[in-house]
Amino acid sequence: MNLKFKLLALCVQIISLSSFAQQKGRFSIEANYGIQANFFVNTYNENTPFEASFLNKNVIGSIGGLGIKYHFNNKSALSLAYDRSANTREINYNEIVNGVEYFIDDFNIRHTNQFFQLGYEYTLDTKKTKWIFSGGLLYLLSNQQEINISGRPSGIYIRERNYKSYGLEEGGAFMGIQHAWSIDKHFDLGIRSKVFFLVSTGTFEAITLTPTLTYHFTGKQ
Repeated sequence: MNLKFKLLALCVQIISLSSFAQQKGRFSIEANYGIQANFFVNTYNENTPFEASFLNKNVIGSIGGLGIKYHFNNKSALSLAYDRSANTREINYNEIVNGVEYFIDDFNIRHTNQFFQLGYEYTLDTKKTKWIFSGGLLYLLSNQQEINISGRPSGIYIRERNYKSYGLEEGGAFMGIQHAWSIDKHFDLGIRSKVFFLVSTGTFEAITLTPTLTYHFTGKQ
């Protein structure tokens, strides 16, 4: 069983355990959706001879996900989270190569990342709000759609590189900061930024900015 399925199994186990811990108010679930900047998706070299390549995507894209937290006390928590990001690019192309016409009209290619995260959070309370600092480990799976039109020999190549066909997986770490405030005894609203760093490549992958909504199963600790 690979790491992806182990992480998914762990998510299921923690969610099932939460039903037994609600009376103690130990668990919370958090949803987020917003924007991200991916530092990798526009780094391809598309200037290759006898070829039209469409590999790069827009740096700014979307990201969203869910997380579950186990709170040891008012200050400390263990988190397990999943985020999925998407960066796209619209392709318009029309050219005749060696007597063959290639026509692409309003077609979008996409780069998606799946971030599986295990982390620790520390909370600093202020009079009306709180600051939450987080950090931990991540496992990344990527899907990268690409188009190449070749003149020598003539042909068009449309592919999606992923874990199954190309082994696209990485390991790394993340850091985050969140500003949140309570709206009742169960719900918190907030805004969070995260930075994802890939240890396996030694590069920053993305930075995010997302509103958050957190639900505490019972009264907050």
